[in-house]
Amino acid sequence: MTIDNLATLKDDMIAFIEGHGMRYFPALIPEDTPRVWWNDPEPTLSIVENTKESWKDFVEMAKTAGAPLVCIGEDTLDKTMVELLVSELQEISGGDAFRTELEKVNSLLSQVGKVGHVELAFAHQGVLFVHETATDWYIHYRQIVDTIDHLQEILEEGLDDDFDEDDDEDEV
Repeated sequence: MTIDNLATLKDDMIAFIEGHGMRYFPALIPEDTPRVWWNDPEPTLSIVENTKESWKDFVEMAKTAGAPLVCIGEDTLDKTMVELLVSELQEISGGDAFRTELEKVNSLLSQVGKVGHVELAFAHQGVLFVHETATDWYIHYRQIVDTIDHLQEILEEGLDDDFDEDDDEDEV
């Protein structure tokens, strides 16, 4: 069974954390913090299936490490974000070059308002220990975002090179 909304799982995580006598802290977990990622011993293709129960082991590890609280970060898909992705793809392609990708982005509209990604984290000796759970659609969404970011970087580099060549011609 594929899970497409992690809201109930997040509620279960909060109850489990509190059941262990710890507090939870809703947080935006920064990317630039030194971190160690939880690695499940038997990985599967779907992160949701893979982490069905491993998050409980993670919370128990936090308690063993003496963490007084566990941070919880979540990503809920926003309609504005999907519309922005469509706009950026249309701007980059200028035509039908990315028709398939546009269809994939538009299919994400059915996921708007759903929790697609949950991170649990606790700090110990200056390092953030992190466990993440994501739906399949969220993984796909992140891949689309990364692809668009990469394409924009390529286009910007190309424009920078064009300006550099123009500058060189003026100096001669």
